[in-house]
Amino acid sequence: MSSLNYPLLAIPAYYMFSILPHAYAQSVLASAGYKPNNANPRATAESAKGKVPDAVFKKYQRAEAAQYNNMEQMPLFAVAVLASILAERSTATGLGREPDATSLSTFVGAWFAVRAAYNVAYVQIADHAKSPIRSGLWVLGSGLAFYQIYKAAAILG
Repeated sequence: MSSLNYPLLAIPAYYMFSILPHAYAQSVLASAGYKPNNANPRATAESAKGKVPDAVFKKYQRAEAAQYNNMEQMPLFAVAVLASILAERSTATGLGREPDATSLSTFVGAWFAVRAAYNVAYVQIADHAKSPIRSGLWVLGSGLAFYQIYKAAAILG
């Protein structure tokens, strides 16, 4: 059996990573004594409002928004990974290129690090004046993915 393609496995790993803010959001409400209705989970936001302190509700909203943003970023991440795998596999043999010509492993590690920092910033920063930190992390992560796709495109020609 050949070794696993860990960058490819990073795609479902990112999906699992992406739902962590949702689990945290639920725990934020539970810590305030509110029990979300799992039979109608999408109604939690409107039904919890006014039943927990405002600061708790806003943190809940930010955690849910972080989860939504993670899911919105998933196609960009998946395309970057798949394009890089394609570029590396199609050009490595016979062209003298190194197996990690697109630095895919580095990209995957950097993506997860930046997205983790983004999630923490999204959930924890409630002050508008500090919110550009979150936006900067979003730009950095998106830029990493765009650059990764560019590197793959350059190899593929």
